[in-house]
Amino acid sequence: MGRAILALMGDEAAAARSAAYAAVLNENNGKRPRGTPADAFRAAVKAFEDGRRLDMGRLASQLGIAKATLYRWTGPREQLIGEVLSYLSERGWRQALAAATELEGAERVLTVARHFLDTVVAFEPLRRFVENETPLAFRVLTVRGGAVEGTVSRQIAEMLEEERKRGTLTLRAPAVDLAYAATKVSEGFLYSDPLANIDPDIDAAMGIIRLLYQ
Repeated sequence: MGRAILALMGDEAAAARSAAYAAVLNENNGKRPRGTPADAFRAAVKAFEDGRRLDMGRLASQLGIAKATLYRWTGPREQLIGEVLSYLSERGWRQALAAATELEGAERVLTVARHFLDTVVAFEPLRRFVENETPLAFRVLTVRGGAVEGTVSRQIAEMLEEERKRGTLTLRAPAVDLAYAATKVSEGFLYSDPLANIDPDIDAAMGIIRLLYQ
């Protein structure tokens, strides 16, 4: 019985893949696409890192697919940018963690936070994105529950929980709440409106974040 169900599931999955591929061929006038959803994401990351505006039409053409296919793979442009920035945030966070492997407790937490914020400010493609598409950038970067803010907050909460479980850090509030507060503080000092001519202030952000863990 178990094998029969697995076989049926396999048949259904294969049928679904065939139907999806047929839809792609139809959207692309019968031409085999040169890309996959993973290729689309990689190309989007590269475009952002290169400092180019993420243009969905150009990306679809590069992959040899119709725009309808690209949207089906990635969702709308704003969603794709959010996922790209979430991925880059994960990468930057791993680098920050690697810079504090010998530390523990509040010292580790603050060192990782400082390294991560330095990386964010130094990332030129992000600065250009905020300057050139400010309203969109603010939505993608700071909306509660969004991909980017959710990723950053989760990363901080996981680190705080690690230190709490080790007995190296006493938390005065739940890790998720402290992480969210630290994320909002960082946003307030980093993503200033370019039109207001206010520079990011990492020192000020770190001063407030430090208070959360004392």
